Amino acid sequence: MVKLFVSSLWVALHFFLSFLTRVRPVIGLQYPSKSSCVVKREKYSSWTEQAQKSLYAENHPLDCMNVPILLCSTQVKKFQGTGSRLFFLGRCLTEGLNSKRVVVLSNELLSTHDMLSPFESWSNCTLKDTQSNTSRSRIKFYYPMDSTSLIKSVEMPAVGALYPREFEVRGYWWWKAQEITYALRPKIETTEAMKNKFGTSFEDMIVFQVRRTDKTLGCTSVYGKKSAIKCKSEAHAPEFVNYIDALNKFEKNLSKHILVVTDDVHIKQEISQVKENFYEFLEPEPAPKRIPDKQGKGGIYKARALKDAIDILSMSYGNPLIFTYSSGFGALALQIKQTRENFCSDWSSLDWGKREWPPIGTISEGGVRGVKKDTKLTSKICGVSGWGTYPAESESNYCSVILKKSSKEGGDGAAIFAFCNCKSR
Repeated sequence: MVKLFVSSLWVALHFFLSFLTRVRPVIGLQYPSKSSCVVKREKYSSWTEQAQKSLYAENHPLDCMNVPILLCSTQVKKFQGTGSRLFFLGRCLTEGLNSKRVVVLSNELLSTHDMLSPFESWSNCTLKDTQSNTSRSRIKFYYPMDSTSLIKSVEMPAVGALYPREFEVRGYWWWKAQEITYALRPKIETTEAMKNKFGTSFEDMIVFQVRRTDKTLGCTSVYGKKSAIKCKSEAHAPEFVNYIDALNKFEKNLSKHILVVTDDVHIKQEISQVKENFYEFLEPEPAPKRIPDKQGKGGIYKARALKDAIDILSMSYGNPLIFTYSSGFGALALQIKQTRENFCSDWSSLDWGKREWPPIGTISEGGVRGVKKDTKLTSKICGVSGWGTYPAESESNYCSVILKKSSKEGGDGAAIFAFCNCKSR
């Protein structure tokens, strides 16, 4: 009887400890008050509205025939996907605000226009408007991939931050999300296509983004040695079990449906090996292999543009979103998710990201991951700590970000966890 009692007690204790690790690294802490949460949400909602109105007003003048124009080059230097291209193109919107010019995209790489076709136009002005009043000062040509603003600063380990002077006090993490949110405003037809695919369930899904192929294997493995397309492997491919492990760090009152956004045609085999019975995986639709444009640099085509748009938008609704920040595709979804949820979101990245996108240290006051503390780059949105140094006040913050310092911390492969502490308040 004593042995049976001890055995039962151990099982109960093990279950309880497992429950704790599913919810948070530490529980029983003081969450922010309901009133505090409301104030924060309203502040970030108001800031987002202000930024989006500013971008729209600057790019929708009453007279396109005489307004100053920033002619933004769509040309690229290398084989680039959607995320990487939009990181650079988005800077045109920021440069436009700073120079008080309307952004018009060039026709140098038409596949970029295909890529953006499911989204609203950035401006009501077009290339035709550049042909009138051709005074030298009216048209300014801007090449975002050669901009001096890309020069790395001593304040963070990434390409240079660019943001409008009027919003610089709000930091780089906040602004980049505004920039991408404006750039990827879906057309009505795109939203309808997403609703037809998911119904209303897209607002209540767990989303995994599993990026493989050329991102993790390099272009030679995907397109062959004889192909003119050259790109190196940029990231490690996490195992599918790492996504499940990361999911188990979040609270259990989640949706039971998991959407897997991927370019791996073998993903169904990995899903079939998952032993977790609580969740139901939606039928995955792996993205087709990218077909390069004639210059070998585009990597996008018309038939795939709508699918890419729906994938990005559905990822942005992930609750939580578990992805790899090194994927520009996933980074786009995160930016949109942050603005929609007033910067209080549940998400996890299985890697640290790449040097293009804002480093995670800019979401806080800095002092982590190479981001200097209390500079104008920092957005001061969430509190940041490590798994082993989770402070008692972390959950009193609007949101908490937990960083893993080594492969032994956290018990799984994820590098970054973000928790919204105001989700139900």
